[in-house]
Amino acid sequence: MGLEAPVMSPPGGLSAQERLSWWEQQLPRLTSADRSEARLAMGELSLQLGNAKEARITFYEAKGGRLAASEMAQAERGIGLSYFLDGQVALGVPHLERSRENLEVPAQQEVDFLLAAVRGDAVAAGSDLLSQRMSAYMEASHLTGPVEKSNPAMVGQIQVDITRAQWGAAAMQSNWDRMTTPYRIAIHHTAEPFTATSVSATAAEVRNVQATHMHRDDPMADIGYHFLIDRAGRVVEGRPLYAQGAHASGDFNIGNIGICLLGNFSAQPERGASYAKAQRPSAAQMATLERLVDQLRQIYNIKASQVQGHRELKNTECPGDELAAWVKRYQRSG
Repeated sequence: MGLEAPVMSPPGGLSAQERLSWWEQQLPRLTSADRSEARLAMGELSLQLGNAKEARITFYEAKGGRLAASEMAQAERGIGLSYFLDGQVALGVPHLERSRENLEVPAQQEVDFLLAAVRGDAVAAGSDLLSQRMSAYMEASHLTGPVEKSNPAMVGQIQVDITRAQWGAAAMQSNWDRMTTPYRIAIHHTAEPFTATSVSATAAEVRNVQATHMHRDDPMADIGYHFLIDRAGRVVEGRPLYAQGAHASGDFNIGNIGICLLGNFSAQPERGASYAKAQRPSAAQMATLERLVDQLRQIYNIKASQVQGHRELKNTECPGDELAAWVKRYQRSG
């Protein structure tokens, strides 16, 4: 039995919090069956607002009423998502697995996306919007997402997952200097919040970085970094290694290979809400960073002490505290 007018849904134009409050006011006057359906809507709103515990309680309350199979699946999915939002993946997985069979297609795709991320499964391309919808759950659970299948290529002696041609790089301009033999490596972050794991989203992000670098008041010849690493741990080809980078300021670019991780790893509340909280580098990014640095050091005989965070070369927060701490540990590794 569905909700009857005039309580079919909240008035239009309300925020998520206002819609949640509206439902709370309606509950006392609803029938038992209608309250269960209303609680499903309230649970979804609590998830949108990031209130994991409140959402979980509300979905469990909904399960206590009379629900159709599809509605019960919605409640199970909501409970599973609330656990992911709390970073409790192991508790969330069984609820997601129980929910998927009776969900509608969009919700089922979301569940499959998260389960694939937990299992480390690879997925086909084209999941940008899905990745964005699930980004809050991925971040809270420290998951990198199901990785899109890619076709690695060799650039010199380094294997990259996304070449310049694949991300659609603009041609390098003439205002660059030839790279001397590399003897140091600098670690950076893009300082832009980035959560997607798809190849196409990474390509778009790297194009944006290149455009920012090449269209400044003092335009660079190309993207400033030689390599970039996305949230899925893919290596992206940046500026060719024969060209000196433009990432570490002035003479600090000489003989310096620039590696940049996609993400904002230093809180920047002055730039707005999406920048206010620092992200953490994903586990996949950190594993790839160490592997790439090891390879470059071996190829060019670079000392561990010459692997530096950007902040060691300039007064900046880059690459954020967590990456800076990794650099210090790496330097001590010899």
